[in-house]
Amino acid sequence: MDMKQFIQEMPKAELHLHIEGTVSPKRVLELADRNGVNIEFKSEKELLDAQDYGTPPLENFLKYHYMCSDVLRTGRDIFEITQDYLEKCVIENTRHVELSFDPQGHLERGIEFGELIDALNKARKDSPVSTQLVMCMNRDRTLESALEMLKLAEDYKDDIVGLGLDSVEEGNPPVKFQEYYDRGRELGFKLTAHCDCDQNNAVEHARQCIHDLGVHRIDHGVHVMDDPQLIEDVKERGITLTMCPTWRLGDPGPRRIPAIRKMLEMNVPACLNTDDPEEFASRYMSNMLSVVQEQGEFSAEEMTQFMRNAFVGSWIPDARRGAYLKELNAHLNTFKYKSDTS
Repeated sequence: MDMKQFIQEMPKAELHLHIEGTVSPKRVLELADRNGVNIEFKSEKELLDAQDYGTPPLENFLKYHYMCSDVLRTGRDIFEITQDYLEKCVIENTRHVELSFDPQGHLERGIEFGELIDALNKARKDSPVSTQLVMCMNRDRTLESALEMLKLAEDYKDDIVGLGLDSVEEGNPPVKFQEYYDRGRELGFKLTAHCDCDQNNAVEHARQCIHDLGVHRIDHGVHVMDDPQLIEDVKERGITLTMCPTWRLGDPGPRRIPAIRKMLEMNVPACLNTDDPEEFASRYMSNMLSVVQEQGEFSAEEMTQFMRNAFVGSWIPDARRGAYLKELNAHLNTFKYKSDTS
């Protein structure tokens, strides 16, 4: 068994995955045609070429991302893209995934909140993959909009495990949503928030997530590593950093490998995720992990540790977590045995 096979067959968990970022170019064109949505791209090639986000990369990426989301107009659309993604999870050997979804845009396009949850649940119910839902707010929208979504989510507490925060970070610090997080905690939701990479005030935003919002995870969170006190904070509190070493068209490969290596060496609980697999050249888990392993020269034990961190950082019951960890350890032991006897 070589390393690629080891990674392909490894039991996986993914904690940082936006369901709206799983719409393939083919699906975008199909749904645009079905729903009568006019988009500027007319072929799969044009859509793929548009994934060379250039400069500024985050703004251009988000423009592409929201264009793809705009073709989603019905519960049927949500069901189909979720079903598509979960079918890929089976092939990827992903045992558990925590699906982030952004309700605000869907509601503006005419999908009612209950219809949205029902569509996600229908796809989840039909899949052998363990799933949980994380409701994310667009941070460039208002606090009032986030509180409206939270009010709607109260009736679906059995379906939604956690709350998150994403989109444009510039000018939208975590504490803008303090009331949303305080109320979410009172209601019993788990909490996460994006701290994107290379943003202004990134270290302060990480501090706000930890000390003001009181999150259980940080999505991305690489700039925690810029402050020794924050490193100790996440270790002491067991805050998982859901790193996404993705890469764009034209990039030489995975980003932030040195930071990820440092996290591993300092026992910072970090895991590896695809973020938006149809919108980055890194694509899905096995491909992304294999390239990260090769370019970072990570061992099988180290790759297993990243995945162990994902299962430990997930919001699943302890019994199920224990079963997944046992399976993961058995996979590593099998690899080591075969390597020793080959």
